[in-house]
Amino acid sequence: MDLLIALVVGLASGFLNVVAGGGTLIVFPTLVALGLSPLVANVTAAVGVFPGSLAGSWTYRKILKEQKKLAWMSVMLMPVFSIIGAGLLLYLPERNFEIIVPFLIGSAGILIAIQPIIYKLYPKTSARLNFKLIVPGFIIAGIYVGYFGAGTGVILLAIFGLAGLANIQQANALKNLGSGAGNAIAALIFVFSGLVVWEVAISVAIGSVLGGVLGGRMAQKLDATFFRVIILIVAICASVYLFVKNF
Repeated sequence: MDLLIALVVGLASGFLNVVAGGGTLIVFPTLVALGLSPLVANVTAAVGVFPGSLAGSWTYRKILKEQKKLAWMSVMLMPVFSIIGAGLLLYLPERNFEIIVPFLIGSAGILIAIQPIIYKLYPKTSARLNFKLIVPGFIIAGIYVGYFGAGTGVILLAIFGLAGLANIQQANALKNLGSGAGNAIAALIFVFSGLVVWEVAISVAIGSVLGGVLGGRMAQKLDATFFRVIILIVAICASVYLFVKNF
């Protein structure tokens, strides 16, 4: 039964990551509710979720060709700095993560909810991109995705908008690629940590790939507002639950 639940939340995660972002906010608290510790749940979720982001990116492959430089920067810089975030997660005391995770979940939920406001940062027409802003942005987003991950897509969207990218579909494609690439390297590190609950991670991964492909095909047609509200409600409930549990 637990594996079926993991498959279903993986499907939801893959779909939500592409359509609205924040799919990890569905998987992580579910795995904690199934009995995993916050650290083990986070590591297992990371291994299970990243294939869905990459699958969603594949559905955007034609759009990604329109921003080849940013696409290459995403797949090179995000993984490099995600190594730092993954290292911090694994080598700092587990209690530190347990204390901070309710606040990370709440903050990520708010980020997802205000995504339409983030879109207002985008200029009406494309201008010369400010790479002096993009590179530090990748550093911050990369470290964050390695440490926790949920809400990384919205951070990347804000960076792209502030840097002068006007095409929101291109930005969505790039944030899926960047967060997926960063999460992939973090997941690779977690594979060797001995913390991954493999049967759960594989179930989540299968669901996330199916959800990522489905979400990638539907993202351009759906109004994501409904999904953002659901993610925010889940984030608030999970944040309160973990705060009470850990304190």
